[in-house]
Amino acid sequence: MAHPPEPDDDALALETARRELGSYAVPVDRTDRIPLSVAVGRVLATDATAVDAVSDAGIDPETPVFERGHQIRPADVGLLRAAGVTELLVYQRPQVGIVPTGDELVQHGAGADERVETAGFTLSQYVDRWGGKVTYRDPVADDRPALRMAVQRDLTRDVLVVTGTTPGDTLRGVVADLGTVLTDELRLDPGRRAGLAVVEDRPVVLLPEEPVSAHVVAVQLVRPLLKSFAGAPLTDHPHRTVTLAEGVSVDRDARAYVPLAVEDDAATPLSGRGLGTVTGADGWLTVPAGEAPPAAGSDCEVENWDYLP
Repeated sequence: MAHPPEPDDDALALETARRELGSYAVPVDRTDRIPLSVAVGRVLATDATAVDAVSDAGIDPETPVFERGHQIRPADVGLLRAAGVTELLVYQRPQVGIVPTGDELVQHGAGADERVETAGFTLSQYVDRWGGKVTYRDPVADDRPALRMAVQRDLTRDVLVVTGTTPGDTLRGVVADLGTVLTDELRLDPGRRAGLAVVEDRPVVLLPEEPVSAHVVAVQLVRPLLKSFAGAPLTDHPHRTVTLAEGVSVDRDARAYVPLAVEDDAATPLSGRGLGTVTGADGWLTVPAGEAPPAAGSDCEVENWDYLP
């Protein structure tokens, strides 16, 4: 098992952050036997062997249709069914605990000084799409004993994600007491105030409250981490070329991600940092650290982060 590096006061670059977290992503070795009808997206724990011949695919009985480690695609289930396969032995999905934090958060019926919790709930939908098995918790107030109990409760999971946390808050103090905070900041724009930690050899991702920042960090760190645990390939997001209608401004010290509204082949940067920006983004532009952002009228590649998976 990897050992946590010494904490560093400097913000971590994305590649370093992925490497630090990835060192704890030991592929899940628990297995499930499942029917073929729910197999899409799952990773084979053993070869899928034909029962019947499929002459037009060159498959004979007792020969592998797909080998161990293959992630089942929608088209694969038809071939497996033709080969007489009705169930598969697959690896279990990595288990992810999601803990929202904040005194003002409620699950529904928010009062005057309250807000309905959205960050953890939204993240749970993405984690399910990315192949994780989610335990989504009720919001936890900013109380040290309650936060400590919430973190310890989900250390049976493979990954723990806490939302609504910032450098220096009570939650990060609790995590530091229980384990090691690898970094309190990331060299991402937005997403700089996200943190990473390890508690009892479990990776812990600390997401800020701001929706756009939380979304960027989840896509760039939580998704690759889950794929590593699942032994599944980290596929590229679909991308397309668009023309910027306006220039963009970014922090050149950080790797920047710019949400864009795309109509036909023209893209307009979205300036907000709330839920409306996340849902309104048709694509995301990446600007590597140290590079100048593209100017208005430039052609650039944008990624669709909502593609499944």
